[in-house]
Amino acid sequence: MQLWQLLVVVCAWWWWSVLIFTTWTGGQVQGANTTLRIGALFAYNTSIGNEARTAVTLAVQDVNANDTILKDIKLEIRTSDSNCTSFQGAAAAVDMLKTNVVAIVGPQTSEVAQFTADLASATQVPLVSFSATDPSLTEGSNHYFVRTVHNDAVQMAAIAAVIELYGWREVTAISTNDYVGVNSIDALSDSLQLVGATLGFKTLISPDVEKKDMIPVMTELSLLESRVFVVHVQPRIARMFFSTARSMAMMTTGCVWILSEATTGLLDDLPSTDSIWASLQGVIGVRAYVPSTPELDSFHARFKQYMQSSATSSPLSNRAVMNLYGLYAYDAVWMVAHAIENFVNQGGNFSFIPRPPIADDAGGTTEIASLKILEEGATFMEQLKSTQFEGLSGPIGLNKFGDVEHTDYEIVNIFGTAQRVVGYWNNETGFSQDPFVFNSSAPPSPNGPPTRRAAEPPPPKLQDVIWPGGTAQVPKGWVVPKNGKPLLIGVPYKVGYREFVDINPNRTMFHGFCIEVFQAALTFLPYSVSYKFEVYGNGTSTPNYDDLVEEIVNKRYDAVVGDVTITTKRSKTVDFTQPYSASGLVVVVPTKSGGSNHAWAFMRPFTPLMWCTTGLFFLFTGLALWILEHKKNRDFRGRPKKQLVTTLWFIFSTLFFSQREKIKSTLGRAVLIIWLFVVLIVTSSYTASLTSILTVQQLFPTIQGIAGLVTSNVAIGYQAGSFVAEYLQQLNVPKERLVPLGTMSEYADALQKGLVGAIVDELPYVQVFLSSECAFMIAGQEFTKSGWGFEFDKSGWGFAFPKGSQLAVDMSTAILALAENGDLQKIHDYWLNAHDCTSPGLVVDPNDNELGLNTFWGLFLITGTASIFCVVLYYSRLIWQHHKTYRDEEFSESETLSSRASRGRSFLRSLVSFIEEAEVAATVARADASANNSQRKHRDRRRSRSSFGDERVGSGRSDIPDHHEHPDHASDRHNNVVDRNSVL
Repeated sequence: MQLWQLLVVVCAWWWWSVLIFTTWTGGQVQGANTTLRIGALFAYNTSIGNEARTAVTLAVQDVNANDTILKDIKLEIRTSDSNCTSFQGAAAAVDMLKTNVVAIVGPQTSEVAQFTADLASATQVPLVSFSATDPSLTEGSNHYFVRTVHNDAVQMAAIAAVIELYGWREVTAISTNDYVGVNSIDALSDSLQLVGATLGFKTLISPDVEKKDMIPVMTELSLLESRVFVVHVQPRIARMFFSTARSMAMMTTGCVWILSEATTGLLDDLPSTDSIWASLQGVIGVRAYVPSTPELDSFHARFKQYMQSSATSSPLSNRAVMNLYGLYAYDAVWMVAHAIENFVNQGGNFSFIPRPPIADDAGGTTEIASLKILEEGATFMEQLKSTQFEGLSGPIGLNKFGDVEHTDYEIVNIFGTAQRVVGYWNNETGFSQDPFVFNSSAPPSPNGPPTRRAAEPPPPKLQDVIWPGGTAQVPKGWVVPKNGKPLLIGVPYKVGYREFVDINPNRTMFHGFCIEVFQAALTFLPYSVSYKFEVYGNGTSTPNYDDLVEEIVNKRYDAVVGDVTITTKRSKTVDFTQPYSASGLVVVVPTKSGGSNHAWAFMRPFTPLMWCTTGLFFLFTGLALWILEHKKNRDFRGRPKKQLVTTLWFIFSTLFFSQREKIKSTLGRAVLIIWLFVVLIVTSSYTASLTSILTVQQLFPTIQGIAGLVTSNVAIGYQAGSFVAEYLQQLNVPKERLVPLGTMSEYADALQKGLVGAIVDELPYVQVFLSSECAFMIAGQEFTKSGWGFEFDKSGWGFAFPKGSQLAVDMSTAILALAENGDLQKIHDYWLNAHDCTSPGLVVDPNDNELGLNTFWGLFLITGTASIFCVVLYYSRLIWQHHKTYRDEEFSESETLSSRASRGRSFLRSLVSFIEEAEVAATVARADASANNSQRKHRDRRRSRSSFGDERVGSGRSDIPDHHEHPDHASDRHNNVVDRNSVL
């Protein structure tokens, strides 16, 4: 073989080897000046697609020009037109994957993403979308799909927060009939439930809708009572939609329109002369918050210069800033670049391997079957999800589902030709009037994006909003529908109690207390309401009220008017107004004559505790008087038995103010005067109560309240159709004991004949029943609210409306106005006070005539305190006197005590002796003084008689001594000796 032939063979082998190797690795060789190919799917005929295409081009230029990232690798972008259709988008993705791209920026729409996500999973090539917002894309098996745009579920949570902030209860949603529209509205419904609101109605619009098709849609919306509308459509549809709404007077006062980011994110692309601005006045919306940074300002300047220098004409030529989706696309390229950098630095290699063979009859010969697999695609995908950096749209970081973690939104209000920011929202901190400040200096979190901090604590409210119609007053979000269809109101048709709801036999006339209250409340509404009553029940038996309320949930009735009790169970499915009549359960039983003629009737004026307390205070006061008197007063001295009898006789004699013994001490007199005052009050109260018991006829219930009824085994009657049966069963009353009754006559017959021992019913019914039936009475107290395991929401009767109905709120306000001006009481008196039972003594509780300790505890406190104080003062004075005497004697003693204990014992013995001696000394001194006074008087009388005798017989007789003592004088001396001995 010649030399030149050998050279040809060597060259051919070398080129063949290179070709084989590059085919195996897809041309993605990592080394010096390696080029990696990434793809991008846009819809060229849309504003989002054009702007995103420009953003991706600028991003690739910036990445390749940046020396700090991908130093030895250059990115090459390959774009393709998906045309917003699933078929063309899938075809473009297949064509792009055949070129062995390592990642695809896009697709632009959620419909295309649903198809291409499966291709990405099959080839393990990641998709990084910048505008596909369908919440379902990151659910399920789309493991190779991530996005830099917010999931629509996040912005729907922001919209729900706005609705909660203003207190709206029902919302109507309008969206396109496609993946993103349907799934996003479902996410809105979930978010509304979390804030206590409901999605009352939703309208789906075809993506290909024309303006003429908007009129039927708007007509349907105008017939709804809800006036809070959430619009989630593209700008092209929004233009037609709001233009039609404006022409049909749906952009006036009272309406609320909320736009999603699908429209608000692109409004800045429109010139101020665009007609859409005039149709959007007063609309509020949400859009992602993009913090203003020097990098963003520099990029906008380069973007404007790039567009102005572009040789091709473009609708973006006059744009000064890029919209949100362009920023998301720019950040998507940088996310891919950062992921490639981290992947290569960790030794990763972008190599493609053939797919396992597929049978020909299973599509093995198609282009899709020939697509290669990125061998380390799973590792590259993990690097992509863990990438964190500061992008132009804010901090970029993905959660485990592939969605952006930061959730900062702006609340905008369209006024004039601009979107005015009125506040900010974050799913963690709620609303704020100040923007969030991102702390770029903080180290990146391993589990999320860079940390953020708020500039100041967020205020609780947004700035003032200009609503449709140019008003600053927050709309109610609800109006009476102008569709000519009156509200259909269910009214219970029951057998008895026509005072509350009275329906004529033809079922055309409705009267009664409940009906008149409802009609009177309607006059206080700021708008007119047309309504129509419909009978519920056959009139021969009482209908079940729970079933009646459930008809509102079933959409049969728009409201229920009647004697409907507000309970927790019913409040879970409907909304009630404020109660217009108080209600509680009571027990009705036959009466029995009071036993005022029995042997122990005199004990009834006081309760047992009162009797015991009174007796104890008699003994206590007697003890206090004995302590204060027995050392000074001869009446309280003597043998112990005599002292006890005297003390008891004295203290119990105070009941009749007939005590004979005299109280000599000042402290004793103070105790006695207070005690006599207490005795006077107690005896007077006892006399009055006993007189009432013995002279007035008393009626008492046969069963003492609900507690005794539950523990007994008597049959219990209740009003058929009410909740009472369920309530009694909760109290463990067997169902066999419950007897349903329908009318007042059935109530009376059942009680008189002994068919039931008691009837449990609501207080308004019982009051009407007892107004004409005097042989029965209420036993015990009213029981509701708590204490027996049964809960009432508002404890009364109310009108029922659907959940979230604004009419329930307005009717509550009207009922309060009725109550304030007295009309509600007038209606009550007219319908419910027609009869008056003249039966004597309707007693609620048989113990009402008994006087208890709670009536007199203040008096007992006063007399007890006075007695204790006087006794303490008495002993304190004696102890102080002994202290002075003992101290003087201690210094005069010649011998000292050996220890402190012996000195203490000596002090106590001396104290006891001192008390006895002090009392004796005082008594003896008084006796001696009395004797001396008596002797002095006798001597004076004798001296006077002697002087008189001298004058009669002469002066010599005055010198004769008197050797005989006068008898009176001897008697006085004897008495003095006896007094001293008795004291000793």
